[in-house]
Amino acid sequence: MITLIPAAFLAGLLMFLAPCTLPIVPGYLAFIAGVPEKEIAKGSGDAKRRVMRNAIFFCLGFSIVFIVLGLFAASIGAALGPWREFISRGAGLLIIIFGLTMVGLISIPALMSEHRIRMPHFIVVGRPESSFLIGMLFALGWTPCVGPILGTVLLFASSSATAAQGALLLFVFSLGLTVPFLITAFLIGSAGGFFVKMRGSVELLSKIAGIILIVLGLSMLFGYMGFFAQFEIKGLLNYL
Repeated sequence: MITLIPAAFLAGLLMFLAPCTLPIVPGYLAFIAGVPEKEIAKGSGDAKRRVMRNAIFFCLGFSIVFIVLGLFAASIGAALGPWREFISRGAGLLIIIFGLTMVGLISIPALMSEHRIRMPHFIVVGRPESSFLIGMLFALGWTPCVGPILGTVLLFASSSATAAQGALLLFVFSLGLTVPFLITAFLIGSAGGFFVKMRGSVELLSKIAGIILIVLGLSMLFGYMGFFAQFEIKGLLNYL
C-alpha cells in the first residue's frame, strides 16, 4: 500500500501531462472561468482571481468522483478477499496491456474509444458551482490518452485490502492531478511559453508513462509490490 501511494501521485501527474490534457490546460481554465484569454493576457488581477477560484472548484469536482470510484473499486476487491492475490496478478496483466497501448505497441479499439458526457444546459461557465459540476463531468469522461492511467489506478484500488485504502489511493491520484492544475491557474498568463515548449514533448511523456505502467504491471503480476513496500518501510525506519 505504501509503495502505491507515490505511484498514484505520479499517475495523477502523468494524467496532467497526457497529450489530450497538457496542451489545452490554459485555454480550458479560461473557459471554465468564463474569462477571455485576451483579458488574461493583459494581466488583469480580477481575471486571474476568477480563474483560480473556478480552478479550485473544478479540481474538487473531479476529486470527489475519483475518490468515489476508488471506494467502489476497493469495495469490490475487498468482497472478493480470498481471491485478492489472483485479482492483483490479473490487474498487473491489465496494467501491462495499458502500458503497451500508451507506448504504441498494441491498439485496443474498446479501450481507445472516447466517451463524452454532454454539458447540461443549466451549467453556466464562470460560476464556481458550474466549475464543480464540469470537474465531475471531466472525471466521468473516458478519453483515449488518460483512460489507461485512470484504469491503472482503479486496478490498484481494487487490490487494496479495504475501501478506505482504495479511497486514499484515488485521493492521492487526484492530488497529483490537482497540484499542477492549480499551479497553472495561479500562473495563468505567464505560463504560456512553458506549455508551448511542452507540446513537442507530450508524445515522449506518453511513452515514458507507458513504460512506467509496464514496470508497475510486471511488479504486480509477479508479486513484487509487497517486497518493494517492505524495502521502503525498512528504509524509512532506518532513516528515523
